[in-house]
Amino acid sequence: MKITKRRSKKLKKLQEEHAYLDRKVKELTKDRLKDRSSESKTILMRLKKTKLALKDAIAKAKSTLTK
Repeated sequence: MKITKRRSKKLKKLQEEHAYLDRKVKELTKDRLKDRSSESKTILMRLKKTKLALKDAIAKAKSTLTK
């Protein structure tokens, strides 16, 4: 049971970080309508990749909890 609590805390932390990145991506996407610099594109792409990696980590954490 102790391991399950630790895993569920990890899952919750991953989900919170994913939600934060989701808000930031939406905000930067909106800003990209005005700022079309390569720097803003690079930042947005990096955030999207990080968000996708977190989504994969969340799926992996959920699958280990159900086992």
